Amino acid sequence: MWAPSLVFVLLVASAYGSILQYPGKVGDRIELDIGRDVKTWKRVRKGDVEEFIKHCAPGENEPRCKGFVTKDNKPADPATEAHVKENGVLVIEKLKATDAGLYSSPDHQSIVTDHGEGVQSAVLGTHIQLNVE
Repeated sequence: MWAPSLVFVLLVASAYGSILQYPGKVGDRIELDIGRDVKTWKRVRKGDVEEFIKHCAPGENEPRCKGFVTKDNKPADPATEAHVKENGVLVIEKLKATDAGLYSSPDHQSIVTDHGEGVQSAVLGTHIQLNVE
């Protein structure tokens, strides 16, 4: 009878275990790093709108290369002066209070473990909760 409760607690702990808390101050330059193989970053700020930015090779000229944009490639509002380095690090040049949100990469997939007999568990790819004071 206690087994379902234990499984639920473990699942919740695993899900929240992949969210890093990152404090920042208005005006600071910050660098967010969630590991290798990151080309595109996603963030969700207040209002639950997904915004994207990516590292682009020389000559690439799509909207996501120039700054955060929405799914339909409209500039994020309010704008953020940011870019993604070749190594996947996201740089925000001058942090604003409106930059607070949840940052992740669609390039990182969930880590799925097969426990046999049709039972699987998954842990989200790394997420960063950026808190701005």
